[in-house]
Amino acid sequence: MNPPLALPNDDGLLITFPKGLLGFPQLTLFRLLEPHDGYPLKFLQSEEDPEVSFTCINPAVIKPDYDVPLSAEEAQALGLESPEDALILTLVVVPEDPRQMTTNLAGPLVLNGKTRMGYQIVFGSEKFPLRYPILPQD
Repeated sequence: MNPPLALPNDDGLLITFPKGLLGFPQLTLFRLLEPHDGYPLKFLQSEEDPEVSFTCINPAVIKPDYDVPLSAEEAQALGLESPEDALILTLVVVPEDPRQMTTNLAGPLVLNGKTRMGYQIVFGSEKFPLRYPILPQD
């Protein structure tokens, strides 16, 4: 279960991704924003390249049993003292028809709100789907 991450006012929370994100290894500093009217979506905006931003969601909102197994090395790199310190987010794809939004459960972002460090964990798509529907499908 993800704890709520207190985001300071509208300026968001600066998060350092030492290894960047998949496809963007050179970008390491992002601001996590949570608009007041955007729940459950959050936004991750690059501080180094404002053209790069991602829509994110806490996957527990749509898949309560989703769990990210972290290795001891990954937990140590993030400075996690306990699993409760981690905030898990997944990247969202918003197509032309927003009712078809999906999230990538195979590449979660794991954040430590205390240390403000984050890593993207990459699983194979055989374990978790790359396109998990956010809204119930008819």
